[in-house]
Amino acid sequence: MFWPFRRGKKSKQPSNPPIDAAQIVRRARRLRFRVRPEAVTQLAGAYHGARPGVGLTFAELRAYEPGDDVRHIDWNVTARQGKPFVRRFVEERSLTLWLVLDVSASMRFGMEGRTKADRAAQAAALLATAAVHNGDRVGLLMVSDRIEVELAPAGGIRHLSQIVRALVATPTTALKTQLGIGLSRVRRTARRAMIIVLSDFDSDEPIGLWRRAARRHDAIAMRIVNTLEERLPAAGLLSLEEAESGKTQVIDSSSKRQRADYARRAQERKQAFHRWCASAGVDGFTMSTEVEPILCLIELFSRRSARRGAH
Repeated sequence: MFWPFRRGKKSKQPSNPPIDAAQIVRRARRLRFRVRPEAVTQLAGAYHGARPGVGLTFAELRAYEPGDDVRHIDWNVTARQGKPFVRRFVEERSLTLWLVLDVSASMRFGMEGRTKADRAAQAAALLATAAVHNGDRVGLLMVSDRIEVELAPAGGIRHLSQIVRALVATPTTALKTQLGIGLSRVRRTARRAMIIVLSDFDSDEPIGLWRRAARRHDAIAMRIVNTLEERLPAAGLLSLEEAESGKTQVIDSSSKRQRADYARRAQERKQAFHRWCASAGVDGFTMSTEVEPILCLIELFSRRSARRGAH
């Protein structure tokens, strides 16, 4: 994907100047408290309604007692001990939410404060807040072509603060994207989880890996797009640069044909994303950088909750 820049000037990748502790605290506060509390409560409710069932967890093995469910008899242990034993299960009260964030070069496109990376971080902070509000455990993976940050799943306000700090303080200098590295890490976890991947999905993703993850976990692919990726302004000659390879080209955006071709290719990418989601068994959703993330997330979970109710 090529990104538009100012005419006659070649854009450089944004640098990442050092961030002091005070800046981190200010950014973290803005990230967590930029929306109204009632909106966060509404998101938490929508999130809770769309959570998958948590099921049962094995608790102990004990001797059979009259009234026990015979379906829970462990026949192997019964045969060894010469008397019946049953497995006892307890209901899981919490879910594990894994947030996988793309921090590659293509995510740094957009106006300051509204880049795809900014919106992804804001959405991740809101999702983590909703999960902690519901008593769930949250894990974070920030991925480029390697794992940049990994926070193991945990709950509570202190862990939420660690997640928010990681979102605002992690340098993002890598160019390439390999989301599968993060997905493979999550896929091996024993507990069933909800996995939400926030990315522009500008790289080719292996369907097989995602399909295997979706069989075990509830996987959601959130594709973040900027309006300039979908349509070009009539601004004359534009220099376009591919963020991850550095390739450039110049086009005349005053040409209706050029703009129409650009929009057509954007539509093809959108359709290809939804076809890929269907093939991988992943729930796909597109989020624009022009819309506040909390509104997109409430819409996402409201749709999922409605689908669950329909079944």
